[in-house]
Amino acid sequence: MGRVALIGENSIKYIEKLLDIWNGGDCAVLLDWRIPFETAVKMMREADVARCYVERRLLEKIGTDNIIDGDIELIGYENVFAAAQELPEKLYSAFIPDYGRSEAVVLYSSGTTGKAKGIVLSHFALQTNADAILAYMQPKPDDCIYIAKTLSHSSTLTGELLVALKSRTRLVAGPAVVPPRIIFDNIKKYRVSVICLNPALLSICALEQLKKQHDVSSLRTIYVSGSVLNDKIYALAHEVFDGTEIYNVYGLSEAGPRVTAQRADCCKSNSVGKPVNGVELVLTDECGTPVPRGERGIIHVKTPSIYSGYISGTEKFKPLYRNWLNTGDVGFIDENDELHVLDRIDDVIILDSHKIYSSEVQQQILTNTSVIECVVTAVEHKGNTFLGCLYTGHADQNEIVKNLRGVLMPYEIPRFFVQCEDIPKTANGKISAKKSAEILKSAYEEEMRT
Repeated sequence: MGRVALIGENSIKYIEKLLDIWNGGDCAVLLDWRIPFETAVKMMREADVARCYVERRLLEKIGTDNIIDGDIELIGYENVFAAAQELPEKLYSAFIPDYGRSEAVVLYSSGTTGKAKGIVLSHFALQTNADAILAYMQPKPDDCIYIAKTLSHSSTLTGELLVALKSRTRLVAGPAVVPPRIIFDNIKKYRVSVICLNPALLSICALEQLKKQHDVSSLRTIYVSGSVLNDKIYALAHEVFDGTEIYNVYGLSEAGPRVTAQRADCCKSNSVGKPVNGVELVLTDECGTPVPRGERGIIHVKTPSIYSGYISGTEKFKPLYRNWLNTGDVGFIDENDELHVLDRIDDVIILDSHKIYSSEVQQQILTNTSVIECVVTAVEHKGNTFLGCLYTGHADQNEIVKNLRGVLMPYEIPRFFVQCEDIPKTANGKISAKKSAEILKSAYEEEMRT
């Protein structure tokens, strides 16, 4: 068995190449086509890749001169259609469910710097997780799943592609980078009933639907995953997609990826639901002691779909409870036994010994109807650290602060606000706290100079 890389936009040919790699007994190293090629080469070398399938239009841009020492063979493949495509019957027939423990994929879950770790998942992990997702999705014979996010990410690979292949549900693979109107056009054209979005994409689609009222009569369910969904977008999505079920799901690549999901009987609030089949959760304090229901804790997961390891390095967050997976996320269990995810451990801000959960501050800021989107993060300047807020919309900063007084503790209220056109995001559609902090710091230093 070897490792074979695959780089390309969502397409039928991409899926065909993936199945060819698996059926040939190899492990697929899935790389996001949007990352710089130099970074992709570093990742491939790290994973001992000798062969890589690349969509031909990307190969033409890369050029053979970029293959240092010629140690990685690049093989071009054609993506004839640059639009959404329906999965043909021959690919359903080519799919062979494999519950073996051999490597199935290597996934790089984030970053364009080359520092992201390659996460190794076995065939058993993928298939078992897909079975758990099928158990709550329960696709109907006339359903059609639409892929709007890149197939190089675990949520799309397991929760959409494998679910469709295993259940033989009609599947449409759409390009990952298109205007929202194209997504709506495809929903209407293919009579899409199920779509999976991240919060950023849901926000864009909800705002588009609010303006244009596209035909979404076929749409039955929207699943949301990837980052914390704020209450404002949660409410807007339910308003504009009235009659469509909207369920939050939660997971991470190291868990296969799905950990929890909302269902019809488990959707009391903007939670991420309850554990999927075979998964157990425990929330602990920093010492690994389980916390009572309602209290914040670090989320630990026990799952049969656990990853096999990293290509290099070790886990960032050591297990605090037994040997369960430390997700690095902070959350709580509510009175309905549903999980709420608040922040990454890395994103919890410590100011003067106070713990500040940026997502909770953001939720309060977003109650202002003139704020569309925001990010709250720590800003460092000349040895001092303070709370800053970058936001879009036309809200008055003094009005925002006024609304926060009496709701938040004084130390939770941002000291510095910057209004912008767009909040910076990663290739995955997640808000980039690091880039946001850089913008806030630059704006603060400019203000100090003037």
